[in-house]
Amino acid sequence: MMFDLNKKGKKFFDDDDDDSFESVSEDWASDEDDKEDDPLITDDEDPEELIRFAVKEARKEGKRVARRVTRAARAIRTPRTPRAPPLPPVPPLPPLPPEIEILKSDKVIGIRGLDTRLYKDLSKIARKNGLSVADLINRLFAKYRYDSVGENGNTISNVSSLELNEEELVTLDDEIINIVGVKNLLLSPDITPETFQKIKRVENVERIWVPSHLYLLLLKKVKNCYKIEKFKGDRLPQVVQKSFDSDVHLTSSFFDYFLETDQQVDLRVYGELRIDTDVSLDDFRQVIYNLAVDGDIHAPKHLIGLLFATVKCYGEIEATND
Repeated sequence: MMFDLNKKGKKFFDDDDDDSFESVSEDWASDEDDKEDDPLITDDEDPEELIRFAVKEARKEGKRVARRVTRAARAIRTPRTPRAPPLPPVPPLPPLPPEIEILKSDKVIGIRGLDTRLYKDLSKIARKNGLSVADLINRLFAKYRYDSVGENGNTISNVSSLELNEEELVTLDDEIINIVGVKNLLLSPDITPETFQKIKRVENVERIWVPSHLYLLLLKKVKNCYKIEKFKGDRLPQVVQKSFDSDVHLTSSFFDYFLETDQQVDLRVYGELRIDTDVSLDDFRQVIYNLAVDGDIHAPKHLIGLLFATVKCYGEIEATND
C-alpha cells in the first residue's frame, strides 16, 4: 500500500491490483480556487525532519493549552479578589491647638484590625515631620477629640431647638461653648460680636437663624450646617405654612401683604404655579421662606435663576415673556 503525498486526489492504491482503485478521502482543493495546491513535501525536504518538527510544535501547543486550562481551573476554584484601590493622598499634618496637652505613656497598645496601608502612610508622614508614629497618632487622636468633644469648653448637643441671647452668654463668664448636633439654632439680635466669641464652634446643625451683624463671624465657626438664614431687625419674621391642592397664581398683591405684615410663607403647591412678571427679585426673597411645587412653574426671566437654585420643583421651570 502506498500514499502519494503530491497527488491532488489523495487516494490509496495497491501495487498488486492496479485495475481497482478505491477512493477513501474527499478532494481537499477548494471549489473556488482553481490553482494547484503546493505539495506538502517537496523534493528538497526530508519527511522525517518535517515529522519531528510537527511533533515538537504539537508538544509546545499542548503545553500552552494545558497552562490555559490550569489557569481557568484555578480561577474557578479560587476567584481572584480585586486589588484594593490606592489610598488618596494624605493632606499635610494639621497644627495642634495650643491648649491641648499630650501625656505620653510607655504602655504598649495593640489595635486589632488596623489597616496596614494606612499605618505605612502614617509612618511616612511621621518621618517627613520628624516624629515617631506614636507621636503622630497622639496628635491625630487629640485633634479628633478636640474637634468632636470640644476641649476646654462645654458642649451643647442632642437638642431639637436652641435659642441664645446676650444675657445667657454673659452669664458664662470666661467659659466657651460648642454647639453640636442641634436641629434648629436661633441667635438673638441683641448678641454683641464680643459676646459671640464665647461660642467656639457650631457643627451639624440643620438650620441657623443669625442676625446680619453676626453672619460673617458665624461662618468662621460653622461646619456641616444645612441652612443659614440671616435676618434684620429685632425679631425673626413669622413663617406661615400654606398648602394648595390646585394651580396657584402669585401676584404682586400677594407679596405686598406679607411684606406689610412682616411674614414669610412656607408654600407647597400640588399643581402648577404661575408668577406675575411684576414680582421683583427682592420681594420674592423676603416673602418666600420655602417653596415646593409638584407641577410646572411659569415665572418671569429675572426669577428663573433663583427658582432653579432654591425651589423644589418636580415639573419644569419655564420663563414667561416679560
